This record gives sequence, C-alpha cells and structure tokens, in this order.
Amino acid sequence: MSDLIEVSYTGDLLAHRRCARAWAYEKHVGIHPYEQVQAMEGFLVHHAMQWLTDRHRKNGRHATPDELAEQLNSYFLVLWARGIRTTFASKTDTVARVIRHPYDISAGEPRPEVRAAVEGAQHEEYPLRSVRKVLPELYGGKSKVLLTGVLDVVIQQKGELVYPLTWQWTDKASLRGTVTQAQDQAQVGDREIWDYKGTKLRNNTARDDYVRQVVTYAALLQDRMGLPKRCVLFFTNEEAPARRLLAIPIDQEVVDASVDWTLAQVRELRQTVLQVQQDPLSVEGGDLTRRDEPLEDRIDDDLKQQCTACSQRFDCTAYRAHLAKSGQYGDGSDHPDVRLLNVEKN
Repeated sequence: MSDLIEVSYTGDLLAHRRCARAWAYEKHVGIHPYEQVQAMEGFLVHHAMQWLTDRHRKNGRHATPDELAEQLNSYFLVLWARGIRTTFASKTDTVARVIRHPYDISAGEPRPEVRAAVEGAQHEEYPLRSVRKVLPELYGGKSKVLLTGVLDVVIQQKGELVYPLTWQWTDKASLRGTVTQAQDQAQVGDREIWDYKGTKLRNNTARDDYVRQVVTYAALLQDRMGLPKRCVLFFTNEEAPARRLLAIPIDQEVVDASVDWTLAQVRELRQTVLQVQQDPLSVEGGDLTRRDEPLEDRIDDDLKQQCTACSQRFDCTAYRAHLAKSGQYGDGSDHPDVRLLNVEKN
C-alpha cells in the first residue's frame, strides 16, 4: 500500500470543499461530475496564455482568434488523450468559450488586460509537485502528502501592468481578507505567480479558496525561487475589465499559514476517503464550509449550477432538501430536476 496521499489542489482539495459527495463518487466510483468541465477549461486557459505570450515574443504581433482556436483544438486532443473529459460540453463549445475569455471577438483583438500581460510579461507554465511529510496518525496511516497543480510563473518585462484590485489581509493567521479598490503597479523584473480562474470574482467562498490556493503555491515554490513579489488571480469570466485581475500581497507569515491550512484540508479529505470506504451512502452533499447549517442551506446559487448537472443528484439528500425549500415539491423528490421520468432533461 502506498504511503503517499496525492492531491490535486483544484481537482481534489477545492472540489472536495465544494461538495465532498460529488468528489467521493468521482474518485471512488468513477462518475465524473461538473469539475471535469472546469478542469479541461482550466488547462486550456493556462495553455492559451502561455501560447499567446510565446507567439507574440516570436512574431511581434498578437495571434488572431482563429489562430488561437487552431492551437486549442490541438491541445484539447492532447488533454483528452490524458483522460481529461468535458462531460457536458463538446470540443467546439469548450474551445469557443475559452477563446472568449482573452478576446473581444467582435473586434478580433485581445482584451486590454490580456494585451498588457502578453506584451509586458514573460510566462512560464509550471507544473507543481511538492511533497510534505505528515503524521500518519492524523492522516489515516499516510505519512506523505504530494500536492499537484498548474500555475504560471511570470516575470514582468515592461512594468506597465496595473492591478485595479488588491487583496487586503484582515487576519493573516486564519488567511482572511477582503477585496479593495487599491491599485498595485507592476515593476520591471517583478516575479509573480499567476493563476487563471474561469469563474467570477463575486463568489466569496470560491474567491477566498482561490486566494489561499495561489498563496500556497507561492509557499511550495519558495525553496526553489524565493517568494514572488505578489500573486495574481485572473478571473477570466468577468465581463468588467476592472474586476478581472486581483493582486495579492504576500509575506512569510501568510505563506506559512497557507501551508498549515492546506494540510488541514487534506486531513479532512482523507477522513472522507475513510468514510466512503466504510459507507459510501453516508457522505452528504453540499458545500463543506456550510456543514454546520441545515441540510437545505448547504447549497448556494453557484453550487446549484454543479448540482443540476451532477449525475448523482437524484438521491442526494442535500440537493433534494434544497429543492424542497420552495414548498411546491414535497421532500424535493418531485422536482423536475430530480424526477427520473422527466425525459426532457434526464
């Protein structure tokens, strides 16, 4: 038996926090929920930014949407061969959605913040694999945790990029903070860690987790390249340019706290693994951060978008309880979204 817990930050840790039940069924039964679509898009967005930067450096011009589409169609097949699936979207739809993130399609031009990032920065996509030793008695007999992820290490070349939003830490020990309107200006030679998110800034729970994620990446890379000047989250699905880039200041206190927080999340994930091995039906659905709330309140509007596409929603007590809140569908089992005889959807 392996003594190692391998954890993908997005595909495992964040997916587990979003819904432990959906994550458990994916990992231990082989049923692929909504996260697979997000994983495919995440890989494509990272690749697109790296390719756009390399292409501009080589040719001295920005690639067209059609040129990017050709590249992403090829890379899609590479990801598909590696087992990454888009369960609920075709290749054409997925690639088209990813291209809309960096481009103003009507003008055929990169969006202003993408143009600045491509022209003024040197990107290097970095596959992260970092091992941390842990106490076996706290991790179900495992003594090592391997954290994996994909990020961009960015070195500013022109220093022209301005970040309109800055993360202000209110409690570094617990990694809590808030988004402020204070601007941050990149300087020539600044080393940064970027992470691209195909969501919007408004989702507070996901946003806070993403902040912890990218700061943890900085902590895990510290021994190899020192602390970066800042971390940057690029919310590619935001329509307002002023809400797409979020600069996150970091220091030693923050990165140390981020590693402790991440290992605590891995410990909870490991407990779910042991639970599902004993009794798969005992794993409840819903946001893990809301587990102390009534069952019907553990699903917010953002998570509901995943639930309505999840193939395990039909017997999910949390989702049925959420659907029953309207009072029109009894215990929720008569709601069209979970009624098996609703052939138009199911």
